[in-house]
Amino acid sequence: MAQVVHSTTQFSRGSSRPIGGAESIAVFGFFSILLWLAIDVGIDWLRHAFGLSIMISWFVSGTLIALLPMIVYTLFMVRREGAISLHDFAEHLRMKRLNAADARSVIGGLIAVVAASSVLLGIARVVDPKFLPMPPFMEVPSGNLFWIFLGWIPLFICNILGEELLWRGYMLPRQELVFGKSAWLVNAILWLLFHWSIKLPAMVGILPTALIVPWIVQRRQNTWVGILIHGIFNALGFILTVTGLATRL
Repeated sequence: MAQVVHSTTQFSRGSSRPIGGAESIAVFGFFSILLWLAIDVGIDWLRHAFGLSIMISWFVSGTLIALLPMIVYTLFMVRREGAISLHDFAEHLRMKRLNAADARSVIGGLIAVVAASSVLLGIARVVDPKFLPMPPFMEVPSGNLFWIFLGWIPLFICNILGEELLWRGYMLPRQELVFGKSAWLVNAILWLLFHWSIKLPAMVGILPTALIVPWIVQRRQNTWVGILIHGIFNALGFILTVTGLATRL
């Protein structure tokens, strides 16, 4: 496998092509519009057409309009690069077997995200005691939590795989070929802006994740690290939200 070396950091080229600023903005921007459509159009339509709660409407709309298309796009683009087998797709998306250093990075990353998020939340609540870093569509409906969790699973899978496979597995390695050691920061800023439609409080809440995950994934050169950090943290956040514990913290 050919490789490109920037300073002391080594980046995997594989058979991928460089992605610069214009294409990065275009891809992140396009899917941010899909996310906006899922939130501002899809949720309201599902609520009025089928009488679904706002959270369940988000599960359906977010999955079908924004997140599942991200997975399809990623697989399509990697296939265009020549990937055929599962091994090819894994190589093109930099999904490597986890080693001990990767595992330590996952644990350290989770601790860093939790700590930074807690500090940021504390500061935000000093400024605004009513601050809640949750988008309005995460309003928990009344009823059996089992069915809420069941409905959340497809969204969760598509959310973590959609974002991590596209942003870290596909985009980041190719951004590294253009931006070198600064690629993680470009990726992080665009990922944060991708969430513009969830409103400012929620964007403040995801800021630590947006910065820490790309940085660690670039250092480890392994997309699985991002999948695990992002997935575990999001799952913990959802559990705190639906059980009401988030409002007591």
